[in-house]
Amino acid sequence: MSGEIHLGKMISGSLQEVLGDEDLLLEVARDMIKDEIKKKLHKALDENPEIKAELKEAVEEYYKAKLKQTLAAVKIAKASVHLGLRTVPADLQDDVHKELEKEITRIIDETL
Repeated sequence: MSGEIHLGKMISGSLQEVLGDEDLLLEVARDMIKDEIKKKLHKALDENPEIKAELKEAVEEYYKAKLKQTLAAVKIAKASVHLGLRTVPADLQDDVHKELEKEITRIIDETL
């Protein structure tokens, strides 16, 4: 009997090592549920072209709004940099400008 318990613990331990905690199984179940819901939503959209067009338009507006928000954040950052540069002592301005230029170039290169 103790051999059976030991074997059961080994199998249970091995499964837990392979699968991890129940989190992995829950994640798979969530993915399956999401996939099923997506299928039903796509089917409903395909059956209702007016709703599909309305949703598409709303998504486009949302996308444009997010772009405007990002542009506003860039403008705020730009104004903040200009403000910060005005506080830099004259003898350090060249060094700060060079470092800032390098950093901006690096960011742009990584983005593209």
